[in-house]
Amino acid sequence: MNKYWFKPKQYGYGYVPISVEGWIATLILILFGVFLAYVNNFFNPGQITFQSSLFFTLEILILGFVFLKIFEKRCKGKLKWNWGK
Repeated sequence: MNKYWFKPKQYGYGYVPISVEGWIATLILILFGVFLAYVNNFFNPGQITFQSSLFFTLEILILGFVFLKIFEKRCKGKLKWNWGK
């Protein structure tokens, strides 16, 4: 492992970017989220349905889980729930 991209959050579950590569990966995740919102018509308020909202939520959860698993090896520490110091 050459360089860590993320470290575990101090409070809660997840990662915090600590390098340029980590910030780029986080930006890509955000762009995927915006793309999924566009695909599910979230930028057109008249066409939002319960089904599209539910599907979008499921897609975002899957995207977040995949992101966590892909970059788990680039994390400086174990992924777990943290309560602070």
